[in-house]
Amino acid sequence: MGAAETYLDLVILINGGMDTLLLILLGRLLHLPIRPNRILIAALLGEIPVVLACYSAPPWAISCKWIIPFLMVAVAFPTLRTGNLIKAFLGFGILSAGLGGFMYAVWGWAQFDSGLSGEPLTLVINNVWVLPLGAALWWLIQRLWQRWQEMKSVLKRTIYDLEINFGGEERGVVHIKALMDTGNHLRDPLTGFPVILLEQEVAASAMPESIRAFLDIPWKDYADPWPLLWKVNPDLVKHIVFIPFQSIDTQSWLLGIRPERVMYFSSKGSQQIRATVALVKQVLSSEGEYQALLHPEHVQKGGDG
Repeated sequence: MGAAETYLDLVILINGGMDTLLLILLGRLLHLPIRPNRILIAALLGEIPVVLACYSAPPWAISCKWIIPFLMVAVAFPTLRTGNLIKAFLGFGILSAGLGGFMYAVWGWAQFDSGLSGEPLTLVINNVWVLPLGAALWWLIQRLWQRWQEMKSVLKRTIYDLEINFGGEERGVVHIKALMDTGNHLRDPLTGFPVILLEQEVAASAMPESIRAFLDIPWKDYADPWPLLWKVNPDLVKHIVFIPFQSIDTQSWLLGIRPERVMYFSSKGSQQIRATVALVKQVLSSEGEYQALLHPEHVQKGGDG
């Protein structure tokens, strides 16, 4: 039996094509932005294990088979946070196992390695049970992954796009994502408008200088911050409001801002809503999926709240 010959350029071409197909399919399934230049760079990274398998020691080749796919996903979809990156990496592995495993099984089952010139194509029947078993295992794994994705999609259906204009200028506008929070019952004590809770760090760059300056004052040290506001800058009374809320063991205040305009975007279109924005220092979503919490009335009334 003659030694098998492997053409490196052909292997690189096939491997790169498969990696490109898998990354595009992964992006479609996860609804991620597909950028051709990043997909190309990621596919080129995928050639590293192929080259190392030919010219390097096995330990390096084996390690790269685990490290390189993770880097490929990170390069192809750089906007993902750690949790979503791991999810995308698992999805890439599942797709690779399904498509690559199927092709490998069919190749071996049909005995293409034996050559087709002058010989009839023969199928290996005694090992055919491997195909349905592998298919069943892959189906089970991908179903678990899909359920994980469905849980994510349920959350996305309760997240809305908002545009908040704090100052009338271009730099005074922030575009954020907001989660509808059924536990948010806060209202502006003077106007009665429903309150949107917004991360202070997100809003800081868009707020007028006079409001940012007031945030640097330790107003929370005062039992009643209203007299302080009148003392520091009476003009801010038109734009700032203190919203009382009850914590576990004490009553405190949230600093609220009355923006010039809040636009609400949903599947039905966009419309302006009436709202006061209350600033919170904590991060509302550890994975960065949203930066604000909507009042239920904004959603129930289709943005008319």
